[in-house]
Amino acid sequence: MKNILKYNILLILSLIFYTQAFSQEIKADIKLQSDTIIIGVPNELNISLRVDKTVEIFFPVFKDTISKNIELLGEFKPNIVDSEAFKEIQKKYLITSFDTGTNIIPELKIKLVTEKDSNFIFTEEIEFFVKPYVLLDTIPVDTIYADNSGVVVFGKDAFKNEIEQYIPDSIKQSVSVDSLNQIKSLVYEQLLSMYSSELLKNTGFNNQEEVRKIIDASSQNLFLVDKSGVLNKYIVAGSVDTVFVQEFQQVQKGQALFTLYQIKDIKEDMLNTPFNFAEFWYYFKKFLKDFWWALLILVVIAAGLVYFFKFYKKGIKPTFLKIKPEEPPHVIALRELEIIRKEKIWSKGQIKEYHVQITDVVREYIEKRFGVFAVEMTTSEILESFENNELISEADFMKVRQILELADNVKFAKYQALQNENDLSLKNSFDFVENTKEIIDENSKIIQTEAVIEITQEENHEPTKDNSDDE
Repeated sequence: MKNILKYNILLILSLIFYTQAFSQEIKADIKLQSDTIIIGVPNELNISLRVDKTVEIFFPVFKDTISKNIELLGEFKPNIVDSEAFKEIQKKYLITSFDTGTNIIPELKIKLVTEKDSNFIFTEEIEFFVKPYVLLDTIPVDTIYADNSGVVVFGKDAFKNEIEQYIPDSIKQSVSVDSLNQIKSLVYEQLLSMYSSELLKNTGFNNQEEVRKIIDASSQNLFLVDKSGVLNKYIVAGSVDTVFVQEFQQVQKGQALFTLYQIKDIKEDMLNTPFNFAEFWYYFKKFLKDFWWALLILVVIAAGLVYFFKFYKKGIKPTFLKIKPEEPPHVIALRELEIIRKEKIWSKGQIKEYHVQITDVVREYIEKRFGVFAVEMTTSEILESFENNELISEADFMKVRQILELADNVKFAKYQALQNENDLSLKNSFDFVENTKEIIDENSKIIQTEAVIEITQEENHEPTKDNSDDE
């Protein structure tokens, strides 16, 4: 057992030093076209490296996502530029994200293959910030400034991700839990030594006790240090913060470190507003929805009386008209949205007409489903009407808000919507209707049937003229 453990430890150490030496020889550069995008907007991710002509490169392959919050829209074939002894290779991916805040692209693994051996190199971790489509939703709360001059470092989460990457799966499966923990501890100490050297080089800081505290701290911890030790510690709250500094960046006292944001609450209360036509229409529609069966009976009785007094007594044979039951609002809306999806008029340059069609369907659905006079209301009035409405979730509220506000920008501000924004509006429309459609209990619902009404028109009987006396 001791021999196996010794062999595994030596294997891990050799793997660490070999990877480090190999990485110094070949380095993969990773860059983003933009470090800040609006939600859903495409962003280019470029990976480039220079290798010997004999080395074969295998870039990472993704299906739909690169990480949990980052979606892959497409990728391009590698671009290869040959020189006498080396070749430069560039690989481009098209990515986006629908999660606002800081999004991190983890280290990506690239396989290098030669005639005698194969190995892996890793790109650096890189991040970009995703803004909400309309920044009116967020307001800055506070900007945190440096209390002292120093160097910025972040917590390392005890090198958890690095340790998992350094230990091959074959070793994880072949050793016991205790042995694996010992190997992880050995790798941790090796990484600690490497990071301590890097920290000493950049800051002159060499207090091992405090170095361990920094390493074991969460990555949301930001430290200001100098050669004397840790000067200040700050907590970067999460994905809704804007961070202005990077690892090992020298900052001066009073320099901005990061800005906190929070979602702005809607404080207006619809119940405290004066009674208006929109509220009247809401209650009237609600009455129709609850007592439609009584109105249907009245219509049938009225039709029967009209037939009896106007047609039946005159002996005129009636014709029949079938009145079909009204379709549920979600059925109508989904059918019309599917027609819009198939036509794709935005691809023909009719972007304004495209968003008008979508909002018309959504407004009609809101009016029929929730009893809100949405067809004649402004976007802000529709959104206010959903406050404290238990039938719609916060996620669905944000979807309908995106649909209506983007359409307003296109129609009135002449905003040129991007392709992914057009697709997002249609997708959110489908999701909103599906998530908020009325579900009726089969045991308690009233089944609507076709009503048959007899109608006819009086026949015109022209008298026949007798021409026998004209002769």
